[in-house]
Amino acid sequence: MEITDTRPLVVIVDDEREILAALKRTLMRVDVRIEPFTSPRLALEFMQKNQPVLIISDQRMPDITGDKLLTEVKQLWPDTKRIMLSAYEDFDSVSAGFNQAIIEKFISKPWKNSELVMLVQDSITSKDASPAKNQLSQKIIGESTKIKQLIDQISIAAGANVPIYIHGETGTGKELVAKACHESGCKREGKFIAVNCANFSETLIESQLYGHKKGAFTGAVSDQEGLFAQSNGGTIFLDEITTLPMSLQAKLLRVIQEREFTALGDNKLMKFDAQIIAASSVKLSDAVNNGEFREDLFYRLNVIPLNLPPLREREQDSYIIARHFLAKYNKQQQKNFTDFSKDARNFIIAYPWPGNVRQLENTVHSVCIMNTGKEITLAMIQPLLAEQLKINEPAINTLTQPSYQPSEATQFSATNNDEIIPLELVEKNAIEHAIAKCDGNITKAAALLEVNPSTIYRKMQKWS
Repeated sequence: MEITDTRPLVVIVDDEREILAALKRTLMRVDVRIEPFTSPRLALEFMQKNQPVLIISDQRMPDITGDKLLTEVKQLWPDTKRIMLSAYEDFDSVSAGFNQAIIEKFISKPWKNSELVMLVQDSITSKDASPAKNQLSQKIIGESTKIKQLIDQISIAAGANVPIYIHGETGTGKELVAKACHESGCKREGKFIAVNCANFSETLIESQLYGHKKGAFTGAVSDQEGLFAQSNGGTIFLDEITTLPMSLQAKLLRVIQEREFTALGDNKLMKFDAQIIAASSVKLSDAVNNGEFREDLFYRLNVIPLNLPPLREREQDSYIIARHFLAKYNKQQQKNFTDFSKDARNFIIAYPWPGNVRQLENTVHSVCIMNTGKEITLAMIQPLLAEQLKINEPAINTLTQPSYQPSEATQFSATNNDEIIPLELVEKNAIEHAIAKCDGNITKAAALLEVNPSTIYRKMQKWS
């Protein structure tokens, strides 16, 4: 009697028999039926009558390239999961494949067996309402259309194992999203290490990332392991990447391409095996156009772009998030608040929150500390925002109307008879002060002022 193998079908395709055999040995740890092929055309013929739950394909094959094979598979069996196996030199093909939704996950050669097994297990068990996506929904709070789309994008990006770039205004939660990508990815058992590139001088950030040997520079009194080494097997999050000096951008490009680096003062090459997630409040494309960021590095980092919407574009998420923070700080401060009053709720929804989620959290936290009662009222919130934003109470009070438009938040009026400084002069002084503080670095100054560098360049051209 013929026994039918009912295990999930996994097709693996690579023109090199040794690699195909190694793949098969690794995947024998997973309870699946494996069908190996050295010819992509034969693999396609087989799949005409057999739908796999997963296909793993090499990119560089003489007959049909991997991305073309996966395109055919997507058209034939749209529900089949698709993993690209290739070297890091194939970033252009991989990036295009992700953008066209042809490639769902990526793993580099040489691979780590544990990571490959984890990717396969995640792929064959994932459903539309997967546990990973449910976990993301618990960490990234909101019900707006943009946030639901972002959660879908993160669930795809997390398992891709390629560089991810996150763009969003200050306070939108870029590090939170980076952590979510790490915790849902194949390197989740490793460390998550975050570093803000804007917080260090050129020499110090280089030492932080690469590490150094004793005597490598003045003050290097002992060996220090860098963050690249510490993050091996995990994820390194490079925040405000646009502030990285040009010389270090070239070094970072080499790390991504060659998957190796050397510590300062050392000639020994060290392997780099970490997921890179970069982020900035300034768009990478703007930094490239302004000559402040390398175009080749842009393409290496921007394989999977994630755009975080500001809070003002997230429908009524601000109130949902405010309730989350209320529950958190209510318990932390041992208070008895149950909710927000109606006028406070309307205000929270209508207010544009220029500091985004971070500003909303700080406001709710402060209210919980400074007040008592059952409800948080508008009178508790208004003074805090007036102090934060240095604006007068009447301008804030206009927000209690549901018909409020964000542009009204910019209305200022004189509160005394003191001399009024022209707004243009105030703006000019603020920009010049930021540039001076950043030693002439326009990108860093723009990050501090929370504007695009192009805005500063336009202003400076106007003044000259």
